[in-house]
Amino acid sequence: HANLQLVLETFSHTQQASKYSQSNGAETALTLPPAVWGYNDMVKDDVYDPVQAKLMLQKAGVKNLAMKVWAMPVSRPYMPNARRAAELIQADFAQVGVSVEIISYEWGEYLKKARDKDRDGAVILGGTSDNGDPDNLLSYFFSCSSVGGSNFSNWCYQPVETLLQQARALSDQTARSKLYEEAQVLIKEQAPIAAIDHSMVVMPMSKKISGYILDPLGSHRFDGVDIAE
Repeated sequence: HANLQLVLETFSHTQQASKYSQSNGAETALTLPPAVWGYNDMVKDDVYDPVQAKLMLQKAGVKNLAMKVWAMPVSRPYMPNARRAAELIQADFAQVGVSVEIISYEWGEYLKKARDKDRDGAVILGGTSDNGDPDNLLSYFFSCSSVGGSNFSNWCYQPVETLLQQARALSDQTARSKLYEEAQVLIKEQAPIAAIDHSMVVMPMSKKISGYILDPLGSHRFDGVDIAE
């Protein structure tokens, strides 16, 4: 629906991602972290522009828009304080005439309800890649087969699905990278999500400690760790 598409695009001009994330990560509207191969640096973030956002809503014929934003009840590596982020989103959206109600649930219930295709509201959620392959993030969040599961936007777009399937069938990294770059262009255009950032996990430790390596899956391994006397 053209008007719905315009409203979705409006949200990216309304949010101030730097305020929401509370992390040291890279602010981006893209679906892959800049460090992952296949990242398309030609796809640019939308500029925060509430005036433009208001005009876009008027063009879409939308008035008195109200929506719900779900805030996670837990702290995650990619979003330390979802409640605070939701409050900031609420304030920014109010500037363009969009009323936001913040809701939350117990963590297990939150995840269960977030997968519901008939869910009412936008959820704050993210993920951590466990192998560094672009497919591990793009298919996880945007493939048609993930709808009702990890595709929390419940978005199935065949042109993107085709690119993901083609890339998955190849072993050549350069060829796969081109397909993923195309997919990112389409995902940005269709705007099934409003990306905030890609977080950087920080682990403070004493200078006496050596041999500790951050685990990409979030666990803590102490084999090989030494503490100087």
